Amino acid sequence: MKPVFVGGTGRSGTTVVGDLLGLHQDIRTSVPIEIKFLANKSGLLQLVFGRDTPDIEKKIALLDLRSRLRRYKRKREKFKKIQVEFLDRIWNTWWDIDAPPPHGRGLQSGITKKQLEKLLATLIFELRINRVWAARRFMRNFISSQAAHRGQKYWVETTPLNIAQAERILKIFPNALFINMVRDPRDVIASLLTKNWGPTTPLEGIEWIQKRLIDAHHALRTIPAKQQITIALEDLAINNREQSYQALLTFLGLQDDPAMRAFFETELTPQAATSGRWKSEIASPEFLSAYAELEKRLAALD
Repeated sequence: MKPVFVGGTGRSGTTVVGDLLGLHQDIRTSVPIEIKFLANKSGLLQLVFGRDTPDIEKKIALLDLRSRLRRYKRKREKFKKIQVEFLDRIWNTWWDIDAPPPHGRGLQSGITKKQLEKLLATLIFELRINRVWAARRFMRNFISSQAAHRGQKYWVETTPLNIAQAERILKIFPNALFINMVRDPRDVIASLLTKNWGPTTPLEGIEWIQKRLIDAHHALRTIPAKQQITIALEDLAINNREQSYQALLTFLGLQDDPAMRAFFETELTPQAATSGRWKSEIASPEFLSAYAELEKRLAALD
């Protein structure tokens, strides 16, 4: 199956689009809908490629074997540390998640512990041969081992950081497709403030979303145009509903599906999008001023 990675800033419609696509007969979503261990901190991408900010290394003379050995040992120690963190988060964070569907129960909702233990053991061994190749084999075997596997054409995963990490994901899956979900940043911030895992004030929300939008902008510049599409939640739910719906189908090369169409008509509605909530929840003069400056910084990216 071809992997499709839906992402965005978070609170931008990634989950609802995953739910929508997962109803098509040729698509299935990951179980849980966010597996988290690929793109998130201490996940598989960091295990393969290192931390997000690579070390700047000085050049070492060809015959300086002692310095070369020290550097090799340092890299080996860093890799071992990330490997320990990765396995720890698999079993103590992502295996069993105390949350309502579609995130609840974590990885155990889609694969048995014995299956995952076997896949991880193979991964750790094969990382010594070639990290990208090992990660690709691990992900393909993980996808085909999930309980919902019935030979569908596409497999969809919806961790928001998929877009910010798109360049690295593409190295593992050269044929991957990316759906970038965007939403009015002001509504994203308003939604974030109702959660217990993000910024706690509107001004903190400005800083939070700026980083994610800039990271996504830079990452998508590395992805071929035919392998990415950007969908605004407001267009899909309110302004250009049918056009945006058809754009998703065209991007995936699929015909419409009755179950998917029914969900679109009854669940992905203008009322469900809660567009404009920021006006009554966070529209203070201080926030509006800070947001205007954010818009200037984002416009300068183009």
